[in-house]
Amino acid sequence: MPHPAGLPDIFLDRSLGRKGVPDRLRSAGLRVVTLSEHYGLPADEDVADETWLELVAQRNWIAFMKDRRVRTREGWAVKLHGVRCFCLHPSDGLNVQAMADCWLAT
Repeated sequence: MPHPAGLPDIFLDRSLGRKGVPDRLRSAGLRVVTLSEHYGLPADEDVADETWLELVAQRNWIAFMKDRRVRTREGWAVKLHGVRCFCLHPSDGLNVQAMADCWLAT
């Protein structure tokens, strides 16, 4: 199945991993860019959340993340740049399959 028409590319935060979730979303036909693919290894570990959130807004992508700080520390960057994002809370304890299923259902 191809990436749905009109759906922007999806940017995955490092909190969703480099392989499992991206691979599952891609197998469903979605265009996905991970933080590590965009910034490279090991530079991806040093990219500030505020930096990649601004990039997502500039490129008109959608961010998928798993982070409790999105309501605090990153929240200002999301609002400032108008980032479209979906966030899972880490305490949900979801495995790779469950996280991918949440994104696909949305």
